Amino acid sequence: MKRSLSVAALAVGVLVLAPGCATRTTGSGGHETTVLGGAVTVSTNSFQPPTPATLDVDTSKLLSKGNPSGKEISLLWGLITLHDY
Repeated sequence: MKRSLSVAALAVGVLVLAPGCATRTTGSGGHETTVLGGAVTVSTNSFQPPTPATLDVDTSKLLSKGNPSGKEISLLWGLITLHDY
């Protein structure tokens, strides 16, 4: 009984998460991965400025390593943007 319940939970999880996942190569040569239909987006080599309609957090000022990576994480369809550049 427990096994069939865990298999059913796994199947539901895959059905909910899988359709909203996508990865593409950007024009700058980086990658952009979208999860949950755009709720979470992770971009590499993205040195573009964030849109004015987002809560912008510059992680290079919080955790300065001296060498920006160009990584950007957008949460809740762009409501919050974390970037390192």
